[in-house]
Amino acid sequence: MQNILVILDKPKHEQIALQRALELAEKSGARLHLVSVVYEPLASISFLSGAVLNVSGEMREARQKWLGEMQQKYTLPKGSSAQVVWHHDIPSWTLDYLADNDCDLVIKTAQKQFGRGGFGSIDWRLIESLPVPLWLAVSTHWVKHDRIVGALDPALDNPLHIELNQRVLAFGGAMSQQLGADFETVACVPVPEEIVDLEAFREHTGALLKAVDQVIADSGVSCSRTHFVTGKPAAEVNRVVDRNKARAILVGRGVRRGAKGFVLGNTAERILGRTNTDVVVVP
Repeated sequence: MQNILVILDKPKHEQIALQRALELAEKSGARLHLVSVVYEPLASISFLSGAVLNVSGEMREARQKWLGEMQQKYTLPKGSSAQVVWHHDIPSWTLDYLADNDCDLVIKTAQKQFGRGGFGSIDWRLIESLPVPLWLAVSTHWVKHDRIVGALDPALDNPLHIELNQRVLAFGGAMSQQLGADFETVACVPVPEEIVDLEAFREHTGALLKAVDQVIADSGVSCSRTHFVTGKPAAEVNRVVDRNKARAILVGRGVRRGAKGFVLGNTAERILGRTNTDVVVVP
């Protein structure tokens, strides 16, 4: 991992994304590019744009001053950079930046909406569109173990799912090694409302467990433990993460061919919508 884009929080916030980036950069040697996005929506209204010109200049100047103070407060890795960007849309700016620059990871503080679960609209757009892994960080003071959990798709009869599992394993293994964290995996087999043949279901589940173990073995990634559970994936996967007080969960973003391009699978969306810890989305 060589280059990390860090989307900074607004000045009044605690800069969780920056904290994660500094830790990862210290252990991996990666360069950081910090970006602080500022914008005044009134600037887009033509007959008001002249009136707010001075205000926008003051806003950018104030943000640039704050960013300079941040660079003095934190020691950035050699080769790192920082900039203030005047832009109305963070996801579209990020995509443009990634198109023109080499980047291995994007880190941003999550817009968690605990009242109704899930993430804010900016986060969902980043989740569904970025061509590189996205780390969404949250404030989780209850995390006690340096453990990262990768969610695997047990539908191993589909080559796309197998490839996605391999990408999750590869990135999770590398990230865990750089952070000095244990890497574990979890796979959940959905249980139908009514099991007609219990013995056949047990046999099928056992075969899936062996297949998941084989996928992990084939990846060559060191995995300290595999959690194999049954039930509703969103609930069971997050239960494993919460019970083991993991610092992050890795989820693969599936590929759906057609006009929509990259689309997160329904199961992954439900898992992300209920998670209480950091999330890394692997495309």
